[in-house]
Amino acid sequence: MSSSTVAETVYNEIRDDILYGELQPGVKLKLEALRERYSVGVNTLREVLNRLVASGFVFVEGQKGFRVVETSPSNFKELTAMRLLLERDGLSASMKDGDVEWEARVAAAHHKLAAIEKKMMVEDSRELTVRWSQYDREFHQALISACGSDLHLRLHREIFDQFRRYVVIELKTHGFRGQEIIDEHRVLCELALARDADAAIARLTDHIETYRHRSQD
Repeated sequence: MSSSTVAETVYNEIRDDILYGELQPGVKLKLEALRERYSVGVNTLREVLNRLVASGFVFVEGQKGFRVVETSPSNFKELTAMRLLLERDGLSASMKDGDVEWEARVAAAHHKLAAIEKKMMVEDSRELTVRWSQYDREFHQALISACGSDLHLRLHREIFDQFRRYVVIELKTHGFRGQEIIDEHRVLCELALARDADAAIARLTDHIETYRHRSQD
């Protein structure tokens, strides 16, 4: 396995451990402990941690090393606003310019998401949560995939991943939203494919803001 492949694998492992609470907000990331945990060299770890700093998951604490970024209501509010800005604009552009390939991507992504959500109605496990989070990400990325801007899509991926930390916290606190979120995703898919811009944007806005409202309960 090449060094770049190793670095990418370790990056995904540490990011996911942050996303799903294995590495708690604010925890100090000690290189020796990480080296043993992820079976990787210190140089690769430094590369990965600096990349996680750039992605907003880790910060450098002066000369004291690396820590997982804390979560906070103000940070969640900022992420929600940025996600709304990127996703509403991207969805609007995609509904305007998307072709049959875009429609196929949206339909396929929603099919996968709906299938995992049915399982989550009767089963609760980290494996399902991880898969649901992945499919939820794929669905929302598919919705904006015809926006015509690679930069837009890259920024959305970065913001979405940071937003996902709060979604997982909300899931652990309140549990899966069940039929409510299943219906939200289904209607959003239908409105997007029908090119009903006003209704789709309104549904998307309500869907995203629901997470922040529930986090305040």
